[in-house]
Parts: sequence; structure tokens; C-alpha cells
Amino acid sequence: MSPEQKEDLQFRILGLLDGTLGEGEAARLDAELLGSREGRELFHQLATLHSVIEEQAASKAEIRRVPIIPIELLLARQRRTLLRNSLLAAAAVLLVSFIALWLKMAPERPETYAKFQVAPDSAFTLTHAAVGDKAPAGKALAKGSRLRLSRGILEGMFESGARFVVEAPCDMTVLADDRISLADGIAWFEVPSNAAGFAVETQMIRVVDLGTRFGVVALRGKNHEIHVTKGMVEASCVTEDHEKHKIILKAGQARRLDASGMLVQIPVDTSRFTTSIPDALIIRNPGFENMESLAGQRNRAGYGPISAWGTSGGTVGAGGRDIPFLTRPAHDGANVAFIQGKGAIAQSVSGFDPTKTYSVTYFVNERGYTNAGASPATHTSVTLDLGESFYEHPGLITKTDAFRRIVSSPLRVFGPTANIEIRGQAASGDSTLLIDSVSVSRSVPSISDGGFENPAQPKYGFKQAHGAGRGNLGGATWVFMAGAGITANQSDFRPPAAPEGSQAAILQNAGAVLETTIQGFEPGVIYSLSFEAAGRRGGAAPFQVLLDGKILGFDGAMNLRPPVGSYQSYTSGNLSLSGGSTTLRIVSTGQGSSFIDDIRLNFVAEAPDQAESTLPRK
Repeated sequence: MSPEQKEDLQFRILGLLDGTLGEGEAARLDAELLGSREGRELFHQLATLHSVIEEQAASKAEIRRVPIIPIELLLARQRRTLLRNSLLAAAAVLLVSFIALWLKMAPERPETYAKFQVAPDSAFTLTHAAVGDKAPAGKALAKGSRLRLSRGILEGMFESGARFVVEAPCDMTVLADDRISLADGIAWFEVPSNAAGFAVETQMIRVVDLGTRFGVVALRGKNHEIHVTKGMVEASCVTEDHEKHKIILKAGQARRLDASGMLVQIPVDTSRFTTSIPDALIIRNPGFENMESLAGQRNRAGYGPISAWGTSGGTVGAGGRDIPFLTRPAHDGANVAFIQGKGAIAQSVSGFDPTKTYSVTYFVNERGYTNAGASPATHTSVTLDLGESFYEHPGLITKTDAFRRIVSSPLRVFGPTANIEIRGQAASGDSTLLIDSVSVSRSVPSISDGGFENPAQPKYGFKQAHGAGRGNLGGATWVFMAGAGITANQSDFRPPAAPEGSQAAILQNAGAVLETTIQGFEPGVIYSLSFEAAGRRGGAAPFQVLLDGKILGFDGAMNLRPPVGSYQSYTSGNLSLSGGSTTLRIVSTGQGSSFIDDIRLNFVAEAPDQAESTLPRK
């Protein structure tokens, strides 16, 4: 037995004799003594000594009974305690030194002022005044952080509770924890009373919150506006003397900076602002790029089952250009789904609100016979909740140069989870329905034949409404006036390839008109209008887009002249109407020719206050 072990055993034996050793420790000590002769001898020595001392103490009433520990053991215990305390102190010094060194060497991240999130399919770039390891991590903003949003919607919140929502394009920089610079964009702010004093600066105006909700428009080189819907703000022009030109705006008031540098009164228009990120309904594998690759599931033709989608009926699968069905490029990516006969693809999707309606969008094409003059055709339909809510596309799907966009009518759901099923039904022969890029959103009003695929145009011909007359071009759902019509990709106009389908509308010279009626706008919902446009070689015709007689703005522009020889995407500012029937009109305002294709409406968000967001009807 080593000296250390003997010393430890002495302490435990004395504890047993004094009655201070616990039951568990006492039992373990008994077992140890039974197995150690040297231990038993030590126990007898200490027990005898303990007994003698106790007898002497008991004979003297003034002496209180206390645990008896030999002096040599007491000194040993003191030495052990001193050594232990010294080691602990040294360890503490080392630990403190290590922490200090680590803090000195660790990157000093700046204080985070705000965090943000983006809507699906958004694109942004984020830079910081600090770089490398010293910059904020993730979707966080600190002093000097610059956020540029090129596509989509972004929502964030400062530590103070001030909330902001911006829509692309936008360029903003954080100047302090209660101050930002908006170099370009449209932004909405909701600031609680405890964060009053929050400031927004553009190149031309400065807005200081007084506990409120307000929107700021700062289009680079164009409009600078302030719209207040709740509370008050302090507004001023950014000049050397801006302190002398402060005004207070209350709820229901708005101002625009005019050419003279004055803030002139304008009507409040909250429909221009998005107040929250649209709820995302996620469809798994929407473009059919992921295919199950288990052994034996792909045949020699190169197609097989589709990951995340169920299939039923007919011949159903997915594949790319290695399958015999895909004779045109996919709408997105390399793969598409295909359905022959009365087949279907289906997927369960969560996140629905049963009190709302939804639209399913997908792109379609038809295989058609290779090198055949006449193409077979097929029907397509989409359902939610296993057919309880159903949409069937009214026309046949025929082969086109590019995939066509299908937007369903409003579909109902009956719970947070619904089953989306897209079905094909061959009209004749070897028809094959091709499907790509499936998505679901809150319902939008449907624009009938927004791709101008009907009626089909002769390969080198062109149909239009001549003179001042009106015409429907033999079955078109649009009305065409004075130089407007439909043209195919291969027409003598030599248009750039239509981005959707094989045909596009054309506006020739001043006064040409495209017109259709749209139904299904929901009160209190904000939409936007999108389309593609290109100019004819030799000169593009400028045009305006009107909804119920109101000219729409596209990034601040109201008279559009598209680029010659290539299509450009256009998306309007926010729209909010009171419902009912609405007239969409596109009017050429000058000489030249322009092509227009793929006209559709987009769901943006719920209006912040329905009573405030509805535009006056004309």
C-alpha cells in the first residue's frame, strides 16, 4: 500500500469511527478491509486509539465530544489542501490568460442591427463595411451593410422592432441601428412606438418616423415619394437647408418631390407597396430534374420514375433529350415529365389556407410525330384535393416551338394539405403531353390565351384587323384593332422566337390595339402584370398598357419601347382592384412594330388595409 493510499484509508477509517462516513462509503470500506490485511491492522490501531481518547474525554464533563484526528494526519491534510488550492489557482490563471488571448485573436464581428429573409426565387447581393471573418454571418445587417435585391421580395426587422419590406430592384445601406439609406427601390416600413425616430434617407428626401406605417418610393433618377397610412412622419428635402423645410405628414397623406424640389401633395396609394413576403407553397422537384436511379427502374430509352411525384395510368415518366418524346428544349433545365394516354402525375403539398383559393401553373408541349406535317393533340387538366376542385384547359395542346404556360382557374382546398394532380388525355394516336416547371400560388385572374396561340397562323402569313375595324381573327379570345394581329415565328416579319409557344401578338404603327376582358380580381389583394415584348428590326413601336383606362407603370415608365430583335421582360407596379370585370388594353402610340407575348398576372400580397389599398375604378 502506497503512502498516499494509506493516508486516504486513515481518513476514511476515522470518519467511520466518528460516524461521519456515509452508508455507501462505509459499506465500500468494509469490503476493502475484508480484502486487505494491512488495512485491517491499520483499522485496529486507529480503533484502539479512538477508544482510549473517547474514554478520557467522557470522564471530563466540560470536554465536548469531537472527532479525534491525530496531529500527523491533520498536517498531512493541510499539505494536501494547500497543494490542491495552488494547482487550482495556477489553472485559473492559465484559463484567464487563454480566454484573454482568444478574445484578442478572435475576429471582432460588428454589432448586428437587423436580420432578413427573402421570398422564394429572389436574388440579392450583400456586402459589408467589414470583410472576411469580421463581417456579420448569414442574412444579417450591421453598420455599413449594403443590400441589393435584383429579383423578388425581401423582409427584415431591426433589433428595435422596426420592420421593412422591399421589392426588387432595390439598393439599401444601413447607416446606423435606426437609420438607412435607400438609393433605389420601393420599401415599406412598420415602426413600433418604442423605435420612433427611425430614419429613411433617399438621394432627395429624408423621412423620420414618429411611430407609424409608411412607404417610400426612391426610383433612381425618377420619382421620390412618401405615403403614410398610420401615425405620423417628419419629411424633408435633402438640401443644405433641409431643417427649414420639414413638414409633418399624418395617416392618409402622401407627398412627391417635384422638379422644383418641393414636396407636392398626391393621393395615398398603398397598393404600390408589398407589406409581407408571400407565403411559399413548396413543390418538390418541380422541373423533374431529379429522377429515381435505382437499378432496373430506367429502361433502354433513358426514362423512368420521377422523384417526389406519384404516377398513375397510361405511360408516365420523365427524361431529357435522350428520350424520343422531347423534340423541343425543356422550358427549364434538361428534363420534363411525359404522359401518354390517360395518365397523371401527383404530389401532396402542404401550407394551404383553406379560406383562400389557389392557381396551379405549369408549362406544356406536345410531342408530335417526328417529321410529320400534322401534329396529334392532347388535353390537359389539373385538380386539387383529388378532383374536388378541377380545371381543364379549354384547348388542345399541340406541338409548339417553346413550352406554353397553363394557369388554372381558382381552385379550392379543404385543409392545409392538398393533392395536386396533373392529368393528360391523348386525343389521338401517339400523342404525348410534356410537362415542366410546376408551381402553385394564391389564385390570380386568368388571361385567356396570353400567349396568342389561337388561331394558328400560316407558316409565312399574318392575320390582323385592318383599318379602324374590330376583329377576333376567327376564334381568338382577344379583340384586335387597326394594325394589331397575331404572327407566327416563321412569318415574313421575321420576329425573334416567341418566349412562349410559337406565336405572338403584333402592334403595327400608331393606334393599333389589343384588348381583352379579365375577371376574378379579389378585393384587398395586390397583383402585378407581366409580359414579354420585342421590337421588329427596323424600329419598335412604343406602346402603353391600360387597365380599366388607367395607364400602368413599369419601373416608373408608362410609354414602353422594347429592344429590337430580342424579348425583354416587363412587370408592372402593384395593382389592386375592387373585383368584377376589368378591361386590359395595349395601345401602340407611335410608328414601328412591336411583338408581345406571354401576358399573365402575378399574386403579390394581401393589401395592408383593404379600405386603403383599393384603387378607384374608372
